[in-house]
Amino acid sequence: MTLPAIEIPVYEVKLSVLNKTVKYRPYTVKEEKTLLMAVESQDEKQIFETSLRCCDSCVLDDSVKIEDLSILDLELLMISIRSKSVGESVDVKVSCEECDHKLDVKVDVTKMKVKKKGKPKDTIMLDETYGVKLKLPSIDSVYSSLVNKTDELTATLLACIDFVYDNETTYSFKDYTEEEKIDFVEKMTVQNVKKINELFIDKLPSNCIDLSFTCPSCKTENKKTVDNLLDFFI
Repeated sequence: MTLPAIEIPVYEVKLSVLNKTVKYRPYTVKEEKTLLMAVESQDEKQIFETSLRCCDSCVLDDSVKIEDLSILDLELLMISIRSKSVGESVDVKVSCEECDHKLDVKVDVTKMKVKKKGKPKDTIMLDETYGVKLKLPSIDSVYSSLVNKTDELTATLLACIDFVYDNETTYSFKDYTEEEKIDFVEKMTVQNVKKINELFIDKLPSNCIDLSFTCPSCKTENKKTVDNLLDFFI
């Protein structure tokens, strides 16, 4: 006689960019072990790949392709899976803004919200001839930057450029090699990059969690915003 299979609960989350409600399950003990092994390796690429594979296994909707999701939706999905798998709170190390005392604070990941910073301008002229069409960063672009060990600024620009255009031609970024795209970005002027940052990147929505705590050392009331929420998945 075989042992009975334990029924795994199913949950739902609404992904804002995809505009779709997605069903998912918590990750299993076996999957958690794989994640922890990846963390122990201290290899960013391995951690990212393992996290994506686990997330993909937990999604119960075949029409949702993890690699096609925006970072905004991926964070929401991964944090939702995490909260139902190992708990809704995470210990985060923070510093007092007054005395710099460091302490651990519990963060409730279910309090995550989308922070909007204005309306990004996704079509920007770089000069009188050439312009760029921009998009929300995708998972593929983040993975590519890890593989190629691209610096943060270049990686962000590579992730956001959809295509380059002039009056006659459109140059789709996905049709070019990583080396060609990096060369294009690195030949931009400082003013080009500043313009893209101010009009688009700095105004992109982001997932964040607001938290408040009293410093045990100086009794100052602190308010902070936590982002980079992908780190909370494991």
